[in-house]
Amino acid sequence: MSTGTVDTVVGIPTRNEAETIAHVAQIADEGLAALGRGGVIVLADNGSTDGTVDRFLGTALRSRTAVVRSAAAESGKGTNVFALIEKTLELGARRLVLLDGDVRSAQPDWVISLAHASDGPEPRMVLPVYRRNRYEAVSTNHLVRPLLAASFGAYVQQPIGGDFAFNRAFLERVGAWRRPQSANLYGIDVWLTANALRSGLRLVEAPLGRKVHNSPFPKVLYLPQQVLDALFHVVAEVGEVRPAQPAERQEAAVDEVAAPQDPGLVARISRAVCSYLDAYGPDVQLLFPSARDLKPAPWGLRVTVDDWPQLLADALEALAAGELERARDHLIALCVNRVMTFWTEIEGLATADVDALLHRQARETASAVAERAIVFTAPPAPTAFDPGRWRDHQTQSHPPFNA
Repeated sequence: MSTGTVDTVVGIPTRNEAETIAHVAQIADEGLAALGRGGVIVLADNGSTDGTVDRFLGTALRSRTAVVRSAAAESGKGTNVFALIEKTLELGARRLVLLDGDVRSAQPDWVISLAHASDGPEPRMVLPVYRRNRYEAVSTNHLVRPLLAASFGAYVQQPIGGDFAFNRAFLERVGAWRRPQSANLYGIDVWLTANALRSGLRLVEAPLGRKVHNSPFPKVLYLPQQVLDALFHVVAEVGEVRPAQPAERQEAAVDEVAAPQDPGLVARISRAVCSYLDAYGPDVQLLFPSARDLKPAPWGLRVTVDDWPQLLADALEALAAGELERARDHLIALCVNRVMTFWTEIEGLATADVDALLHRQARETASAVAERAIVFTAPPAPTAFDPGRWRDHQTQSHPPFNA
């Protein structure tokens, strides 16, 4: 039960989201009004330079509002989310609903559905289920979904969707979890989801429809690196992986609207990845034995749906051997090649067939890992985060941005 007058906090993490923040705040306001109980909208911003905070404060809202700020240096989305968790606990609210600051398709029903799904006495995290552009969701589809199935026996459709909800009992557990620095960055979503699975907490999925937001693909060389870093830190704590076949799909994850990525951006990213492979190719093959038989492709390497589960299993074996950073960095290069190969595999496919392909990828990753009986005995990796091998290659495609 709430210890104060606040029932629900809607938290919006931002950095430079001036174009969309007023819309998101208005959606939050309408959702809180429909819930009909005391609510507060809290903006958590780290270093915006485009007037995001002023735009939020200038938006006419019925709900109470608050702003928490942090500096941009060494911070990111996770910094904002942790600030929102602290503010929710401070206010005595019984639940926190998160809405991404750049989401364009949010509706008041999102707030209502997420909030109601978080109700319950046991610690509970609510994850979204929505349809997304088949050319996006790189980290979700090709890294986190299959690795969660392989590591925790869990099939979660949008484990890093960003639009989440938590009850107070869940928020009170978060401070006890070992926190790598990548959880302060884009690793926050997977860090929360994976820790919930590791701890046996309740995960609930709430169907929300379509998600339209700013494409994350320009960040493909550093966002997934931060996600993988946080995920690997949690997986390394499980002792022994618990692979299981995912249940039958309940909701579609792929949208009918398909918007390919900008060819110029794709070409720049391909060049950066090829540069990385030129520098580290022999070591990639040493750590990932399954990469030795990959065929060349115009974008670098052809990584098919049959190849990918074995490469992910290689990554978990390397992690179990204490090679978190090498496995993380090399897997990013292989993942970009997987994504570009995936785009050729889905040409002309109906959305249901794309969903089936992604489901098969998760299922076969769980099977590949199950065959290897992986156990984690290495000492915990340092919590500091550094781009490492990717530092120079990331700037070849797009300047790093951690919000």
